Amino acid sequence: METNSMVEEFMLLANISVAQKIYDEFSECALLRKHPAPPPSNYDILTKAGKSKGLDIHTDSAKALADSLDVAKVDGFPYFNTLLRVLATRCMMQA
Repeated sequence: METNSMVEEFMLLANISVAQKIYDEFSECALLRKHPAPPPSNYDILTKAGKSKGLDIHTDSAKALADSLDVAKVDGFPYFNTLLRVLATRCMMQA
């Protein structure tokens, strides 16, 4: 599971690096795609999972979500944070 997470992180970093390079070199004509924010109802399963362990997951902005996930830890359940992050990613996936 850690290997998959690391590969995903590197893929994301590669995409960010390429997008930045394209924007820096061709800012006048670069076509960069930005996904729209998911509807709030997409996060229902994530917030429900957090509440089941007494955690508030804030989804009003990307920063609020990231901050919530950073502090979402449960004693005796070391993989709960990973579970929440997987759920958060699924909430954002586009068909």
